Amino acid sequence: MDQHEIPYEQRRNPSLPFGYWCIADPEGYPHLIDELGRRWPSLREYIWCGRLGMARGSNWEFTATTEFLLAVLAAIDRRVVDIEESVNDLFAGAWDIARNYASWLEGHKLAEGLTGDLTPEGRAILVALASTRSAEAAPIPIGHPTVAPWRGLDGGETHDERERVLGVNEAFAENLPGRFVREQIGREWGIKLIGAPEGANIPLGRVLWTMTFPDQYARDRLFAWLVHRIDRWEAWTALASKDGAQAFTEHILRLRFADETIDLS
Repeated sequence: MDQHEIPYEQRRNPSLPFGYWCIADPEGYPHLIDELGRRWPSLREYIWCGRLGMARGSNWEFTATTEFLLAVLAAIDRRVVDIEESVNDLFAGAWDIARNYASWLEGHKLAEGLTGDLTPEGRAILVALASTRSAEAAPIPIGHPTVAPWRGLDGGETHDERERVLGVNEAFAENLPGRFVREQIGREWGIKLIGAPEGANIPLGRVLWTMTFPDQYARDRLFAWLVHRIDRWEAWTALASKDGAQAFTEHILRLRFADETIDLS
């Protein structure tokens, strides 16, 4: 009989983290040895590649996928790790992806879908993942703050450099009569166009236009495009103030695509 057909709690101590049976070899590399004699660079690689049979991918892909698994397991359980989000929040409304992930978890006998309970093995993996976070990830709360930086086509690889460059431009724009700012709007990444401050006692800038994006990278791509045209911000502020947000949206859509070549290949 395949060992995975025997309930985990009958084969292992469910009160201990997954992989507690592995042996550490300080002289050999990789250092972690499982019960089959296979060597692994880390407990996370043993879980992700050895137990779940998944491809490791690049360093950022591996970190992103294992941190996401940790966030999902924590959101399902909500006991081992304190987490604010519900599990559906982590999938940003993508019900088809959520359904596929639920089937994957259930197929591996880690959980009863996304709405049931974790199995003893699923909880043991949750504890192991929560105990093996990197020094960079450890200060970040598990949940949406954990997974958000990894979303987007760049996988978070250019995040720090983008923040440095765009942050300089945002600081410069603070003194402009109309300016674009990046802000969190609910759980989404957004850009706002704020008009010149008005009012005699406490001048306040009115929000003239907003747009939200599915991930931080998509938001930053448009913001970078806007920054490259900072000389047009005053005119765009006047347009949004006079003709409204929809008129401005139509205007930048025409500009955004009119200056790109048409690929007919």
